[in-house]
Amino acid sequence: MWWDTHLHLDLLGDEGPAALQAARDVGVTRLVGIGTDPRTPARLRGALPADVVVGYAVGLHPQELPALGDDDIAAAFDALDARLAREKDIVAIGECGLDARKGIGDGDEAFSRQRRVFARHLAVARRTGLPLVLHGVRRDGPMLQMLDDDIAAHGPLPGAVWHGYSGSRDTMRLATARGVAIAIGFMALDERARRLREAIPAIPDALLLLETDAPPLAPARLVEVAAAVAALRGQSVEHVQQITAENAARLFRFGRETS
Repeated sequence: MWWDTHLHLDLLGDEGPAALQAARDVGVTRLVGIGTDPRTPARLRGALPADVVVGYAVGLHPQELPALGDDDIAAAFDALDARLAREKDIVAIGECGLDARKGIGDGDEAFSRQRRVFARHLAVARRTGLPLVLHGVRRDGPMLQMLDDDIAAHGPLPGAVWHGYSGSRDTMRLATARGVAIAIGFMALDERARRLREAIPAIPDALLLLETDAPPLAPARLVEVAAAVAALRGQSVEHVQQITAENAARLFRFGRETS
């Protein structure tokens, strides 16, 4: 059984059920569906294939913030709380974090706003005991510092994964030292991603996860990501399958039954 720990089911559109059936045919049967705004449930259009189990993450993606006013952000967190109370298949908080890309988080005001929103996600994770799905782009140091501050105040994180990791080996080691899992996605297929390809062999077995971030990469292609990761780590594909499934089930706390 394979786990895809990060994909956007709503963005698969009407082709979603077929895409998940193709994934199921290659053994991808455990999925974590990610939303970008709690007011819009990011669910599949159509029925899940047999034996496929989905858990959902709810949060406010930093790329959404430029279009939102303070009242919108408050409404989004109200919706998050309401969904947590109502929906029993929510397994994580996010994706959330810091992003310095132009038009998203460049500039002091935008960065300050992202920090405030990320802090609210940290508080929700603490209150619920659910793991965080982290989104970090060009703000590695500040994001790690916010995690450090939270850990200093409240103790170890309830769990976290740095989704779509593409950074250096040194930054990866800083993250894993804080107990943050590292999810590897489609960038592992890019031979030009030198820093990432140097980092992948050094990720501890107990903190390695896989993802597609679909739709950029079809869910069925998770097995290609796994093969690339296994080759870079000098491990068998079977070993990578076993450890990533165990890690995902432990972090998200669902889907342990075999398929």
